[in-house]
Amino acid sequence: MNDAAARGRGDGGAIASAAAVAGVIRAAADGASRTEIGAGTGLSKAIVSERVRALVDAGLLEEAGEFGSTGGRRATRVRFRSDLVVVAAEIAMTHVRAAVVTLPGRILTDEKLPLSMHEGPDRVLAELERLIERQLQRARDDAAAPLTLCGVGVGIAGPVEFATGRTVHPPVHPDWHDQPVRDRLAVRFGVPAWADNEVNLMALAEQHRGAGAEVADSLVVKIGSWVGAGLISNRRLHRGAQGCAGSLVTTAGGDDIAARAELLAISGQSPALQAAAAAGRTVTAQLVAELAQLGDDDCRRILAEAAEDIGTVLSVLVDFFNPAVVVVTGGVASGGGAFLARIRETVYGRSLALATRDLRIVPSDLGDDAAILGAAAMTVDELTSAGGLGDTLARLGAAATRTGAE
Repeated sequence: MNDAAARGRGDGGAIASAAAVAGVIRAAADGASRTEIGAGTGLSKAIVSERVRALVDAGLLEEAGEFGSTGGRRATRVRFRSDLVVVAAEIAMTHVRAAVVTLPGRILTDEKLPLSMHEGPDRVLAELERLIERQLQRARDDAAAPLTLCGVGVGIAGPVEFATGRTVHPPVHPDWHDQPVRDRLAVRFGVPAWADNEVNLMALAEQHRGAGAEVADSLVVKIGSWVGAGLISNRRLHRGAQGCAGSLVTTAGGDDIAARAELLAISGQSPALQAAAAAGRTVTAQLVAELAQLGDDDCRRILAEAAEDIGTVLSVLVDFFNPAVVVVTGGVASGGGAFLARIRETVYGRSLALATRDLRIVPSDLGDDAAILGAAAMTVDELTSAGGLGDTLARLGAAATRTGAE
């Protein structure tokens, strides 16, 4: 096993082709046959067999039974080992969340804890670490065999420099600037860690298993406290030079919607909002969406204006980037079909006819799980990439050696 890992680190061609093998298996629902791996990678039958054998010996893959026969010899299914897991975490504006996820993306344990980023990084990161520890213990208690943690990925509601895994001037709290989130989690849990903006991870999730899975170019727009976007170009996440690609210049996020609604509540111009505030409800974008769905004209107007603002910005992106699909997600996007319809109407009315000819603008089917699934996808992508696979195999070999010694 250690020999296989050493060969991988020392032979760039071998590790690149092994990463390609892992990529085909990763894209399959429940593993792939050697024939399918060959078709997906373009590698010869002999090279595929050699790479699969090396990855099985190194502890990344396992042979897991046979596919149904199509008239010839049954093909053996090759998949990621079922005892290998990653931790996927989310630091959102109003909560932290952690899940233990298998390499193919099955969530084993999952917990969300209400906690505002306004509390500051010390408390939030400490709570997240405790949450991760609880989820790992739960997953290990529930598992039939020992689990091996391979990596940690976290999505953060704010700008993140991907190369360093550090936050950069999140607007919620001054102490959040330059927090080494990636390195802190790597040291705490003894495995590689990665951190990225949560909208980037939502885009990854949509590309792996959501509305963007069947297209090469997609745009995911999250309408939360602010409006952000994640770009998938030629099936790869586009982060930009410093990792901040996707920032949108619009004030139509949840904070702005809430501010407009609060003015109407205080002035009494909206009886529904005034009554909700008098009853102790906090005036938020979610409250506006709720009242809009109940038929309140003032709230409908606020959302319509916000949707038109967002659609105007998106029309520029659609012309510039020319995606096949735009996925709209986030709490504000739940404001009913009229909100999404207004965005569509604005984009289709303002963008080039060629750019919108086949364009789909759809809500996310992944919902609240998008950031967690994207964090898992990012982590597995990095672990099995040509640049990271050699180290992954070496760590698996070291883990197996320690287990054997125990």
